[in-house]
Amino acid sequence: MSLTVQSAINSLEAPASDRLKPVRIWLYILAAMILLMVTIGGMTRLTDSGLSITSWKPISGMLPPLSVQDWQAEFEAYKQIPEFQQQNFWMDLEAFKSIFWWEWGHRFLGRVIGLAFAVPFVIFLFQRRLSWRLAPSLFTLFVLGGFQGFLGWWMVSSGLSERVDVSQYRLAAHLSAASILFVAIVWVAVKLTP
Repeated sequence: MSLTVQSAINSLEAPASDRLKPVRIWLYILAAMILLMVTIGGMTRLTDSGLSITSWKPISGMLPPLSVQDWQAEFEAYKQIPEFQQQNFWMDLEAFKSIFWWEWGHRFLGRVIGLAFAVPFVIFLFQRRLSWRLAPSLFTLFVLGGFQGFLGWWMVSSGLSERVDVSQYRLAAHLSAASILFVAIVWVAVKLTP
């Protein structure tokens, strides 16, 4: 009889520890997305594309230029900064598009990562997979992720008025914060392993 009771208890405990498996998978996917983001950020840096978008539009910036007029407006804004005037003055609209897409892709992936955090988070809340013990860690991850957007723009803004590149110190801060976010996500996921 005690063997039956013990197996019943074990069957009740197994799903409880298993309930966090989707949360761990979600966190590991977010970590992989951050690695991809850092890679695209590196390519943006290597292709000198980081200053091609001269404004920060968190919502409307999700859409790339859709018309010739939109492209021309983006290009005209780029022509106003020192990088174009001193270094890329030879560029035409087609050459500009090639650098624009790297920076747009980098920013777009940042927005996708934000959604990839928020949507499963809400789903896991409704499924009651998340405990109050986990709330501070997840809140910290969310804040660190949002802070990355601010740091990215702070970095880009350093190259829009007097420089032909972004400040290396702001770039280091942006990359360091991304590294800290990556390690923090993996650390929380590992802590959830039964």
